[in-house]
Amino acid sequence: MKSSWLSDRSQRVCINGEQSSWRDVWSGVRVPQGSVLGPVLFLMYINDTDLGITNWILSFADDTKIFGKVTDHARWDTLQEDLTKL
Repeated sequence: MKSSWLSDRSQRVCINGEQSSWRDVWSGVRVPQGSVLGPVLFLMYINDTDLGITNWILSFADDTKIFGKVTDHARWDTLQEDLTKL
């Protein structure tokens, strides 16, 4: 018989040598896994991050990089403005 590795599990938290009591883990039992809602909400959240950005922006998954060549104070201001917008 095949069983889920998420079933019949418990956990506790340890901080600075203090431990909580053991609690049952309900992941995979009552919470549906593999939902499409999470990725859709993430895409809605990041979809417009590049609006109004004048420098280069690269995004991959949840990692976003913004960069540009700074040759004078005006370009530094532009990059800082984009960072503030982001």
